[in-house]
Amino acid sequence: MFAMCKSDVQVKGWLSRCRNSLRCDEIIGVVLVKRELTMRLATYKRCVAAVYLCLLSLTVTPAIAQSTPTIKRIDLAWVLEQTLLNNSQLQSYPYELRASEALTLQAGIRPNPKLSLSIENILGSGDRKGLDNAEVTLALSQLIELGDKRQRRIDLAQAEQQQQLTQYEILRLDVLALATERYYQLLRLQAQLSWNQQRLNIEQQALQTITTRANAGAVTQADVAKMALGFAASQARQQQLLGEVQLAKYQLAAMWNSEPQFEQISGDLPAMTQVPTAASVLNAMETAPQYLHLLSRERVLQAKWRFEQSKAVTDVNVGIGVRGYDGFDSGALMFNVSMPIALENPNQGNILAAKIDQNNVLEQQRIARSQLRLTLLEIHQTMVNNASQVQRLQTHLLPLAQQLLSDTQRAYQTGQANVLQLIDAQSELFKLQLAVIDFSAMAYQQLLELERITGQSMVVATPHQQASLETK
Repeated sequence: MFAMCKSDVQVKGWLSRCRNSLRCDEIIGVVLVKRELTMRLATYKRCVAAVYLCLLSLTVTPAIAQSTPTIKRIDLAWVLEQTLLNNSQLQSYPYELRASEALTLQAGIRPNPKLSLSIENILGSGDRKGLDNAEVTLALSQLIELGDKRQRRIDLAQAEQQQQLTQYEILRLDVLALATERYYQLLRLQAQLSWNQQRLNIEQQALQTITTRANAGAVTQADVAKMALGFAASQARQQQLLGEVQLAKYQLAAMWNSEPQFEQISGDLPAMTQVPTAASVLNAMETAPQYLHLLSRERVLQAKWRFEQSKAVTDVNVGIGVRGYDGFDSGALMFNVSMPIALENPNQGNILAAKIDQNNVLEQQRIARSQLRLTLLEIHQTMVNNASQVQRLQTHLLPLAQQLLSDTQRAYQTGQANVLQLIDAQSELFKLQLAVIDFSAMAYQQLLELERITGQSMVVATPHQQASLETK
């Protein structure tokens, strides 16, 4: 940069010396040379500035990255809290609530009085020339609403506001249920990852044993290749599970609009030893958000029907004023009362339509109640089946599979079993362990679905009821 600046100074001195001696075309050429050097100098300065900014960004970026700490473990309570605070679907609710409150305020506003001014008998002909015979009227009138219209408007606005609260409650439960579902999904993948790691350890030990026996000439190299193939397949499955776990982390963190800044989630998927009874599930149906939403919609339509009925009552317009005669020389008070003559109900069509909508919602409530009952019973029975299957697997099948593997390993050491029998015993144990994880995850997912539909935490069964479950 310094050499370029020095060259620029030399060019300026050279131009000053040659200003009076060079021809016009030579001067133009020198000017072009100066411009070229100036442009190169500016380009060089910009390049140096760009390099400086890049170096600065490299030093600042690690500091920014280090300022966001990574959490070692998170639990379900932390996930739900972050979801409530930062989920994009829930962020607009405070504004919608304020808007509904403003509409309720608008519904309670009474009609404003009306001020009118009229001037008659001016700028005419004959005796009506000028303003001498003008009649000026200044009147104040007020519309009086009858039929309790203002209160009916307020009732309708409040019913719509309550309906909005119910809709938000449904949305909130759906968002929290989705966050919990993704949490359970990540728990399932973590359990599968741990299960597959245990499988790798067992298969690696078996591979070492078979390799030792093959080197001693007790078994063939085909047996070694068979076990090595299974071990390689488990390694590939482990890499796939690692990718699925990372994807599940992103899906879970998306619930609070963030990237995953945690390593693991706390908890596991133990066997569901206690399940809610069908009676408790059906009792919770009365407070199900979907059913309450239909009830709030019924209240809205009921308020709308009453409002339409109030609109059938005609309003009265009352006025009082002052009228001046003969150019304001004399005056008098005036009173005015007016109202339309209702030869027939002017709002009977809207009243009938509101009543039909109300009856329609009542019919939807009846149908929804029946469908909701069947849905809850179906989900409950599926959950009971999955929980029972987990208990059967852990109580009866897993001990048998573990005993089979132990016996087969001892028989293989003594030459009484071949490698195919050993691999088959390992596969049976691995399949049952994976089945326990999958059935447990499905049972918890169905419990979550029951809580989402009913909007309540499900009460577990008593020990007596649990005993009846184990006998199924």
